[in-house]
Amino acid sequence: MIASLVKPGRITAGLLVAVLAVVILAGCGQADPTPQASAEALFEQGNAAIEQGNLAEAEQAFKQALELDGTNAAYLTNLGVTYYSLGQLNDAEQAFISGLAAEPDDAELHYLLGATYLQLDRLDEAQSNLEAANKLDPNLAEPYFGLGALYQLQGKRAEAIKAFERFLEIGPGQDPAAAPAAQATLEALKSGQ
Repeated sequence: MIASLVKPGRITAGLLVAVLAVVILAGCGQADPTPQASAEALFEQGNAAIEQGNLAEAEQAFKQALELDGTNAAYLTNLGVTYYSLGQLNDAEQAFISGLAAEPDDAELHYLLGATYLQLDRLDEAQSNLEAANKLDPNLAEPYFGLGALYQLQGKRAEAIKAFERFLEIGPGQDPAAAPAAQATLEALKSGQ
């Protein structure tokens, strides 16, 4: 049961859904009052394309928005999520790093970068970013799920249990399927599996 939730070096598909939902919702309310109306329109077009499952169109829209406003963290974040969804993890990493250069205290960006590092099997960097996300926003649920998966991969059973318990205490975040997955993993960890 644990192996079906988290494969070594990988996060669950359900967590990816949480990543997408968090970023789409976070990005929609961050309109830039500058004269970059066409960049904002492209950003909204990219968000709509993600909602429709058209990742290639989303990628192009976010890239075009960034050509007009290259330092907008929301544009960089959603481009990173698109790359992540396409399996282009190195590109996702670079987009998230660029987003953090613009918004270094963005807990969601640290979470997204941590999740990407988890996928890339760069566990120390994953841990650093997931912990930074927790420090910046202790009520953001997703980093606790990521830390639970990370600690489980590292064989740190007690830490994994604590992280999954905290995730469940806060709530499922943006992915309602994550709570049952966390609960099943938590039960397996507590029973020594």
